[in-house]
Amino acid sequence: MAQAEAYEDISPFVPPEPVCFVNHDRAKAIMAEDNLDALFASEDANLYYLSGHAPDSVLAHFYEPWACAIYPRHDGIPPTLITGEYDMTYCLTHPTWMEARYYGTEWTAISTMLKKVHGGLGIGTELHKPLQNLYESTLPKRQATYFDAVVDFIETEMPKGNLRIGFDDLRMGGEVQEKIGSRLEVVDGKRAFRRIRLVKTEPEIEILKQGMVVNENAVRAAGAAVKEGHSCMEMVNAYRDAVQRGGGKWLGERGMLFGAGPDGAFVLDHDYTERMTFERGQGVILDCICLYKLYHADSARTACVGEPSNYQKMMHEVVKEAIAAGESNLKAGMHSSDLERMGMEVFEKSDLPTEGATVIYHPIGLNVFDFATPEDAASGWVMETNTMVNFEVFYRHPEHGGMHMEDTTRVTETGVERFTTLPHEIIVAG
Repeated sequence: MAQAEAYEDISPFVPPEPVCFVNHDRAKAIMAEDNLDALFASEDANLYYLSGHAPDSVLAHFYEPWACAIYPRHDGIPPTLITGEYDMTYCLTHPTWMEARYYGTEWTAISTMLKKVHGGLGIGTELHKPLQNLYESTLPKRQATYFDAVVDFIETEMPKGNLRIGFDDLRMGGEVQEKIGSRLEVVDGKRAFRRIRLVKTEPEIEILKQGMVVNENAVRAAGAAVKEGHSCMEMVNAYRDAVQRGGGKWLGERGMLFGAGPDGAFVLDHDYTERMTFERGQGVILDCICLYKLYHADSARTACVGEPSNYQKMMHEVVKEAIAAGESNLKAGMHSSDLERMGMEVFEKSDLPTEGATVIYHPIGLNVFDFATPEDAASGWVMETNTMVNFEVFYRHPEHGGMHMEDTTRVTETGVERFTTLPHEIIVAG
């Protein structure tokens, strides 16, 4: 193999700017409230939120734990990503804003390869020199194993006295505690992570916008595939193909909830419903959820096979009015339960039986239901500026089928910024 000198004429590698999703002021305030010295993230969503690190080695769960991001509350301690040498090149092309520390044992193939690259061997690409430099510059803090690296960070960077650290994986926290000793108090950090993540930063909002475009294009493709005599599975495949073309991934087996028929589209056994063929007059629920760069996009509309009946039109108008009632009053400081009540009042004033109605607000982000606490899911929460909120209204009638509508909005101090571009109309399908 050629020596390093052969690479002098290669154009220099210019890494992209690292992205930071963390709302630092909010994170530090919540950590102070919970008396946490640091947060340790090893689960996919929290690891990505803190560090921006999401290689295939993490997402494919090669081994758990594989990587973690450490976010200290106090100044003077470096926020740090710990990951394996396997991901060193990924960290060049997808740099983190954190300090990166690596682990790897001498006998592994990747360690042997990196030594050879550092010694001047390798394929002549623009990444060769930066990889040599990264390998050399990080050697002083290199550890043999994942837990060695975590323990070394705590022993060398964190204060020497008692520590209270929130882990999103308590099993990992227990392993670390066994090595550190009783001065380390391990607590469940998931609640703190969810509370911090409720309010979105601009980089997060930009990804959510991009994901909405991908999902809405796929909803349109699914609606176009609804045709009399055609199978439900053709619609599902149209949705999945469009999501993939847009760079997203459908959630679950097929993209969440699709349904049709006089049962109100409430049969959630997809293996059963996907054997069906569409019949004229059916309402078809398109409640579609995908992932884009680990963030969720969630949209819902209703199609009808042929011209909708008068009753279906009435259901749709009431659902549409309920959506408008909620969104027109949505702003920072409002409680979700009050907004849901406004939507339900529309049904109470209509000619529809109210028992078929459901009105739901839910935050959206790295979780599709991105509630800050379990209590919020049960009793609601107060809207905050820059919370991304989905408002969905659905109605189920055992004879006339279902109607479903869902929008994504950004909460502001004075109202909402509506991200959804799908029209508030029934999709009249073939």
